[in-house]
Amino acid sequence: MFSKIGRYYRGRVYIKAQGEGLAKFINEALRDGIVFFNGRKLSDSFIAEINTKDFRRLRKAAKEAEIKINIRAKYGFPFIALRWQRRKGLIIGLIIIFVALTVLSQFVISVSVEGNDRVSSAQIIAEAEKLGVKKWIPKRELELDSLSKQLQESIADLVWVSMEERGTNIRIRVVEKTLPQKVIYKGDLIAAKTGFVEDVIVIQGTAVVKEGQMVKKDQVLIKAAGGMIEYSIDMAGKTGIKENSVDAPAAKGFVRGRVWYSAEKTLSLEEELTEKTGSYVKGWGIKIKDRVIMITNQDSPYLESIKENKIYALPAWRNWHFPVEIIKVRYEEIQKTWIERTVSEARQLAERQAREELIERIPPDAKTLQDRVRIRSSEKGLEYVRVEVETFEELAIYRP
Repeated sequence: MFSKIGRYYRGRVYIKAQGEGLAKFINEALRDGIVFFNGRKLSDSFIAEINTKDFRRLRKAAKEAEIKINIRAKYGFPFIALRWQRRKGLIIGLIIIFVALTVLSQFVISVSVEGNDRVSSAQIIAEAEKLGVKKWIPKRELELDSLSKQLQESIADLVWVSMEERGTNIRIRVVEKTLPQKVIYKGDLIAAKTGFVEDVIVIQGTAVVKEGQMVKKDQVLIKAAGGMIEYSIDMAGKTGIKENSVDAPAAKGFVRGRVWYSAEKTLSLEEELTEKTGSYVKGWGIKIKDRVIMITNQDSPYLESIKENKIYALPAWRNWHFPVEIIKVRYEEIQKTWIERTVSEARQLAERQAREELIERIPPDAKTLQDRVRIRSSEKGLEYVRVEVETFEELAIYRP
């Protein structure tokens, strides 16, 4: 940690050196006592970081080796101080904003609710306000653990309540009582997918298919006499008393059979991939309306990178929004690599991808009867793999 602070205080320059005498340039710089950090040799250039104080001394080695040096980015306190010397009025404004944010951060500005479904957020917030959890009250006056228990006791449909302080927001997380689950059996049993019927067991209704018959998706398998039966299942999984029935019961039974699945993948023997190197830097700035002023790391120090922005703002109060926001920028380095695969490696990878696709489509309780891998005729630079799976599974479902 202290090394990072020292590096930030001294400042660093990200450079890119180009020319035919790169080896001579590096050797001359090392003789002069210049230290390169995170240096990397590319096909036509050399990129690295150096301390700010060493940048001027680097010109001597560059001149002797006839090397051209470009500055990719600047990092650290010396550059920030130089930039902010010209913006004294803005610094005063930022100090005022910082003081205002510090004062406002001591109060509750918003209350939010998570986890509720049947109980409305308005009802939960109204009960919380009765207990003293309301906007513009000092946060130090709130005993959140005690208030959570009181709020749980005041609303009968809640079995658990937690209040958490998140900046100027009080987040109320709740868990509602679980009502008995209702399962409705209705109508005909139809085919969930195309398959070959092997077993038909009718408990209630009339079978309209026979064993040894091919059926298509959505085809009726067991015909109901008509009507609907509704049962309730409690939290322990026990079936309760029949709650509702009409003149004729719904279809019940099992229809099991064979189903065929297939997935085909094409893979190239040569491919360019974009990968993350694991290196990243963060930059902080201030956003005032549409204007962004970066305090650290205004630009990415990497040749190629992914940029992610995250904005921190105070919650809105009625229709008024605080005009200043804190912005965090993350630059994550990426690099492109060229992959060359053998025919065997390409086929193995294509088969693995096909099987991953089939896992998502085949029900977990299905029994696998046959598993085949077919290699199609290959074209130049491409491999085709097809995975075929035959299963034995339940075909009948109620019509949605």
